[in-house]
Amino acid sequence: MPIVRNVSRAVSQLLQSSACGCGVSIVPVRCIGISPRQVASDASFHSVSFSESDHPRVLITGGLGQLGVGLAKLLRYFHLELVLTSTLLGAHFPSGSILLGPFIYSDILDYKNLREIVVNNRITWLFHYSALLSAVGEANVPLARAVNITGLHNVLDIAAEHNLRLFVPSTIGAFGPTSPRDPTPDLCIQRPRTIYGVSKVHAELMGEVRTCLFPLKFWEDFIDL
Repeated sequence: MPIVRNVSRAVSQLLQSSACGCGVSIVPVRCIGISPRQVASDASFHSVSFSESDHPRVLITGGLGQLGVGLAKLLRYFHLELVLTSTLLGAHFPSGSILLGPFIYSDILDYKNLREIVVNNRITWLFHYSALLSAVGEANVPLARAVNITGLHNVLDIAAEHNLRLFVPSTIGAFGPTSPRDPTPDLCIQRPRTIYGVSKVHAELMGEVRTCLFPLKFWEDFIDL
């Protein structure tokens, strides 16, 4: 599946950069215990720029979702320097591997807090999974518009400011009933009928625009029907 190939490509590059053995001195990795550990987000805030040679330190937004849980488990298996998952305060914690590593409470709409998380934890890679999906989004369009579009722009701005490696997945929902089928090409009429789909088309286009304006290493999935 295209989404699997794109995630695999991003993870492969992440692991290759981790294995290169080059980089600046960093704080020794903290052991991951068997219980969840919340990471402080507001201590010793300072502005820094991150080097491409830094060992990978990963933030996964929307880390309690199905894709976030699986990705965190995979990356922690390879013992990366830091794999930090974020979730909204009050979110339900599923049982399983998500509890085996550091997490932090974060609102994707709180730009200042998100930036502090990136800076204080010296994040170099960001996987952006925070979103309201179709059914929930259609039930609350204003909130979906804020989370899916404003949240994306927050991530794009922070990634550009700190030269992060950024992965933002798209969805089959980015295609609409007028899209050609069997097979659906990557570049075609999309015209989705849900706010979730519209926000993902917006993300695809913003990814293209941002790569022209900033030295931002942005991946965007284009999912076939």
